[in-house]
Amino acid sequence: MLRRRVGLLVFLVVLATAALIPGANALAQFDAKSIIINPNPPFSASIWTDRSQYYPGDKVTIHFRTTRDAYIYVFDIDTVGNVSLIFPNIYSENNYRRANSTYSLPDNSRYNLTVGGPSGAEQLVMFATPSKIKDVEWLRRSLGQGNFGPQLNVNISAERFMIEVKSVTVTPNFGQDWASASATFTVGQGSLPPPPPPPPPVARGAVSLTSKPSGAQVFLDGVEQGTTPLTVSGVSYGVHDITVVKNGYYTFSRQITVNSPNPYHVHAELVKVPSSGGWGDEVLMVRKVMTIKWPSTGPFTEAFAYRGSTGNIMLSADPLLGMLTRITAGMTSNAVGPVQFAEITPSGPDAPWPGRVYEKVQYPFRARVTVQDYRITTGVVFGIEYLEYVTLQVEVWYIGD
Repeated sequence: MLRRRVGLLVFLVVLATAALIPGANALAQFDAKSIIINPNPPFSASIWTDRSQYYPGDKVTIHFRTTRDAYIYVFDIDTVGNVSLIFPNIYSENNYRRANSTYSLPDNSRYNLTVGGPSGAEQLVMFATPSKIKDVEWLRRSLGQGNFGPQLNVNISAERFMIEVKSVTVTPNFGQDWASASATFTVGQGSLPPPPPPPPPVARGAVSLTSKPSGAQVFLDGVEQGTTPLTVSGVSYGVHDITVVKNGYYTFSRQITVNSPNPYHVHAELVKVPSSGGWGDEVLMVRKVMTIKWPSTGPFTEAFAYRGSTGNIMLSADPLLGMLTRITAGMTSNAVGPVQFAEITPSGPDAPWPGRVYEKVQYPFRARVTVQDYRITTGVVFGIEYLEYVTLQVEVWYIGD
């Protein structure tokens, strides 16, 4: 029995020379847009590749997006006219995707898309439908065979096949309630390159952590490592996030760069949180986990009151093109404020990481916002990084005067 391959080599076959195949010039002129266009789409769809030109052996990443929850079907058309359904496929059969999110193919580690050559042009065609397409021969053939992306248009041209998909399958079932898109990329001349050399071993170092007072919890890149004093070994070279936490003290956060086998020393001089008594005298007023994601951008306000004092914490996001450019947190106490104490952006010094903490004391309350999860994506139109969503834990304590 053959073992299942972790990575599947998918050759996107293109035409070597028009003189070898009758009618190849006509096929090279085939424009998918003129065949699949929906003149009155109720929602939009887009598809694109990570580059516009490739060479044999290059990996291809395909991105797509819709403005409505839909089932996605992606076809590859080579210049000879062969049509293959590459999504869904035998390695990824769930093709339902949410609106206003960018998705990529391959979508798991069980297969990949690799250019096989020779030179020419490839076209990608995408259909987005509100419900699943069922009981059609081309879909059964693609998912029923044991190989990836079998050729679908065995006896007809690519143009005729796409016309039939649209006129026989899509339009009768959905009318005008569907969207489509296409993309083209080219494959340059060349031969398959030799396999790349194995990557060099990852250089690693160590981080030595102390704190005053000792016994504080240490998190490295959001993962708990133990309590101070502590040495963490086997830390890969590069930038890492350090967080030190101890009850009754402000949270210590720092980014460090490990670039030497010698231990990198971090000392956290913890500052005690002022209060009328010890840590046990503080009263927890708010503890809530919330995810900020377009179109729910706030402002979100949590009000609190204790012993005649009142306040609120407010979170809001700045949206642009269905994404978020910034998230802020502000606090008001006894009608003073609001005072902003947290700003989260996709990159730079305000970029998030798991476990990053923002704190503010505004008597008689103390507020803390902790990043639990997030996703950063690059926008299609301008190539700018955005926050797709951020999950935050919001906490507020009454600490006294």
